[in-house]
Amino acid sequence: MLKMVGNGKRGDRPIRFVVFGLSHTNLDRLRAGQPITFPGEDVGIEGVEFLIFAGETEQSMGRELADLVGPNTKTRIDRRVTDA
Repeated sequence: MLKMVGNGKRGDRPIRFVVFGLSHTNLDRLRAGQPITFPGEDVGIEGVEFLIFAGETEQSMGRELADLVGPNTKTRIDRRVTDA
């Protein structure tokens, strides 16, 4: 997997961006139900753990993650999950 962090602009506003490039081997791994995880320190972001996984639909992925959500979990859920 290619991992990058950079700085740029969106219009007149400065932004920081994170890029993950997945190889075909990475995609095969995700299709096989094997998530990819790595610490944020790999891309200069302290205190974050990245989890990349795949599923059939947004709703099915939400159900898969339900056990990880506890009372101290802060989530932002894309409206496509709740509107479908």
